[in-house]
Amino acid sequence: MSRKSNNTGHTTPRDVNAGIRVTQALELRAKKLTYDQIAAQCGFADRASCYRAVQRELDRRVVSNVDEMRKQEADMLDQLHTVCWELAIDKANKGRLFAVDRVLAISERRAKLMGLDMKPDELLANQNYTKKIILTHEFSTGGQDASSNS
Repeated sequence: MSRKSNNTGHTTPRDVNAGIRVTQALELRAKKLTYDQIAAQCGFADRASCYRAVQRELDRRVVSNVDEMRKQEADMLDQLHTVCWELAIDKANKGRLFAVDRVLAISERRAKLMGLDMKPDELLANQNYTKKIILTHEFSTGGQDASSNS
């Protein structure tokens, strides 16, 4: 029988271990490991239970470091762009058109990530939606930070 806390309100060892495992799983997922690899390293029964744990934790967290995640993703796209660009401009490369296609795909992904293709009215709608989520969250938690609720 697994419970989140005992009658005294203290966290059980199983909960602590689960928290450590999911934190490690999130770090490995950020490094682009597969769920199979993460499950093996973190001690999950299988990839499905690993996936569910990661998704549950992501749903539970209010992401405070979105800008950092966006920067990491942009850095990865920059590295891929550099490699593909070299292949695209190499006239001796027979796969040059494929490299051009990859450069365009990477550029599209970067523009989407950075919000470069958004029309002004879409940008305003997204800002209002985000504000509504934040205000709803603050109202439902009584103004407390999500990290203090855990």
